[in-house]
Amino acid sequence: MLACSRIAASARRGERANVRTLAGNAAPLSLYALTVANSGDGKDTADRPALRPIHDHQREAGKRHAQDMAAYEDAKSQRKKGDPPPDHPGPSPYRIAADLTIEGMRRSFAEGIAAQGIFSTEAGAVLAGHAMTPEQRTKTAANLCGLWDRGHLSVVRAGGGRTERYGVRLSAHLLIQPAALGDVLADEVLSGIGFWPRFLLAWPAPLAPRVFKPWRPENSPAIRQYWADCTRLLSRPLPDDCDGLPVIELDAQATQRVAAFFEDMEQQGRMGALREVQPFALRATEQACRIAGVLACFAGADVIDDQTAVCGAALSAHSLDNWQAALSGKADPAPVWALTLYRWLVERVGWVSLRDVSRLGPNSLRALDRRNEAIDRLEALDLVEFDGGNIKATGVDHARR
Repeated sequence: MLACSRIAASARRGERANVRTLAGNAAPLSLYALTVANSGDGKDTADRPALRPIHDHQREAGKRHAQDMAAYEDAKSQRKKGDPPPDHPGPSPYRIAADLTIEGMRRSFAEGIAAQGIFSTEAGAVLAGHAMTPEQRTKTAANLCGLWDRGHLSVVRAGGGRTERYGVRLSAHLLIQPAALGDVLADEVLSGIGFWPRFLLAWPAPLAPRVFKPWRPENSPAIRQYWADCTRLLSRPLPDDCDGLPVIELDAQATQRVAAFFEDMEQQGRMGALREVQPFALRATEQACRIAGVLACFAGADVIDDQTAVCGAALSAHSLDNWQAALSGKADPAPVWALTLYRWLVERVGWVSLRDVSRLGPNSLRALDRRNEAIDRLEALDLVEFDGGNIKATGVDHARR
């Protein structure tokens, strides 16, 4: 719940302030986050109360905007020659969505408010959807990196006009099961262009058996206060350009704290234990500043003090630990490919042709070398059997499924 609320908070604070990083730049208060947890471990349970104020606000604002747009179109149709044009209702009020394509996101910012977010408890739809197909993956990642860095959209399309939007803010929180990750974490292109290093990662251990304890979010004083703060922030008017917002500064003690964190990340990332995750380590200081900025801004502070800087650095370091653990097997993604193929085969009754594996199988296994490597791993474990050019999973009794 804490992680969900922090990322949800960034979706609102990004429209209220920017933060001064240790490099001296004024950076957006935008956070990207990835949470990996097993089915049944409470992803949706945490996400619902964290996003409830935004969904409530969006639902009501959307209804009003639809009514205003209908009245506007009606007034345009009845307008007579010489009459002044009716007042436009203003930008679309929608703040968050559960999926995206780059073209859709550009249109949403062109027609909508300046601060938006991608929040999904079924992030497999995002990471395995159109935006992240092999053909679209690099374009999607590059655009999301640019929004994280600068908050600037600039697009020219033949026949489609020009989109030029400054000062926009995008936050993201993708919650996903480990089995749905596929090969995206091990993708060299995504890491190479800095896509994953811009994400904070939480990958908690699977939960132990739980004991029932009655709990309702509305009975928690902390959550009720969080909802009240969200409602207060959502009621404020939005700027069209977030680049000119006030900048939250690090105070003297916080600057020393973050400077020490920066030097440690430089040492460990370039010459020490974090060399294997160097792109993540070298961005950890800016992540710490952004997290601290969100915490300070949500608390109503206009500077980051030492304690808030400690929290920002600790959360950034926690994410780095998770990335290091997640990518420790990066050099050998074949086990993930094999597991993906086996799960796909289990769902098929009878024999499947090898040609259909490449044509209809999981996207991550369409390449012939990956398919063959996955098959070799499964064959070595006696998890598949062959009949000429056909294959099927062993150990499955479909009659009992």
